[in-house]
Amino acid sequence: MSTRHDVALITGASSGIGREMARMLAARAHDLVLVSRRADKLEELAAELADRHQAAVHCFPVNLADRGSTLRVFRFTREKGLDVDVLINNAGVGVFGEHTDLDPDELESMLQLNVVALCESCRLFGEQMKRRKRGRILNVASTAAYQPTPYFAAYGASKSFVLHFSEALAKELEEHGVTVSCLSPGPTDTGFFGAIDERGRTNPHFDKKGRHDAREVAAIGIEMLFEGRLSKIVGAGNYLRALSCRFAPRAMVANVSKRMMKPR
Repeated sequence: MSTRHDVALITGASSGIGREMARMLAARAHDLVLVSRRADKLEELAAELADRHQAAVHCFPVNLADRGSTLRVFRFTREKGLDVDVLINNAGVGVFGEHTDLDPDELESMLQLNVVALCESCRLFGEQMKRRKRGRILNVASTAAYQPTPYFAAYGASKSFVLHFSEALAKELEEHGVTVSCLSPGPTDTGFFGAIDERGRTNPHFDKKGRHDAREVAAIGIEMLFEGRLSKIVGAGNYLRALSCRFAPRAMVANVSKRMMKPR
């Protein structure tokens, strides 16, 4: 007699935090749906998890910044007969620089991925979880969500949306057996900041030596997911900075943030 394993869907699963979360969930006997743009990286990870943990792994390479892509992911799970028990919206991108100088296509793509795709994913899979009276959702925000971020303005605002949306959705779904959690990492050693480094737009706040390890961040996220915690900031220093922003005057917070975020 076969026993059904819980199914976890992870976006941005090909590298960084998403990849480490996939490894941890496979070790917990979850089957997986891995979503990312990089088909080769997904297949490589799928082979690793199938070999090491005998997990059933389904790969769906797609760019979630494309309109309609989230619905395609949802339809893929329905066609495979998969009920998603755990949804992790980890995929995200940042565009760094003065807002008026940003490439309009990159800006739209970022907002589509960070805000629209995440919101739509929660609607589609959250409705299924609500109907089944069980499920867990983890959305990945950022410490940028807790204050204005000059030179990273739209990115920070998108993560503020993720934070407040997640906490509100958690209250809507808590009476239906569904938990929604929001993880807010600070700078983490992933391809996200590697891409910023390559463009030469670094600043002291992003220095590599101060970044968290992706596996450490993933472990904190998986722990809070299964505890059903509402939200968590990674790192004591990041937590204290976010807390101080609640009590300091808004103008002071914006000025300090500008000094921290300004490119070298």
